[in-house]
Amino acid sequence: MSTNLSGHSLAPVRASRAAIEGYAEEIAGIFSFNPGDALEPVVADLGGTIEYRNPVSSGNEPPESIAIRSSESFTIYLGKMNSSERDRLTIAHELGHLFLHYPLFTERHIGETMVVSRWVDETDPSQILGEWEANWFAAAFLMPEAKFRAACLRMELPGVAGLFAVSLSAAELRKRSLVA
Repeated sequence: MSTNLSGHSLAPVRASRAAIEGYAEEIAGIFSFNPGDALEPVVADLGGTIEYRNPVSSGNEPPESIAIRSSESFTIYLGKMNSSERDRLTIAHELGHLFLHYPLFTERHIGETMVVSRWVDETDPSQILGEWEANWFAAAFLMPEAKFRAACLRMELPGVAGLFAVSLSAAELRKRSLVA
């Protein structure tokens, strides 16, 4: 049975940003994930797959989403026209949903598939917070604070973005978030 979260509100963990970022860095450490490493092996080690969709011909299926059947079986869907940097951020974001939100979902919807897409109900504060939480997870997973700060001291931001294999705008956002 597939459950799209437009029918069930995404249950955010309601942890602080610092706690979520710390958790993301801990998860990255468990997988010995380093800045710039490929994410595909992490997804495979977790039992997941990645599929690419054409955003024009995918019908009602959102190109950037995750379908989690169990904690060891999930599919991350990516658009075929995205940059590799965008794909990395999307994969890390969807892993955030897996680690943060799926455990809460299974408590309420035993045996159901959790489907989360980038299209959220902008009037639902829970969905909005859940997306922010997944964004915080992704940023810290890909750009851990200490390593990111150290890189910013050694090189210009375009070099930092290249080191972490993220877009310049993602690196700019991360830098601003660490100053705030």
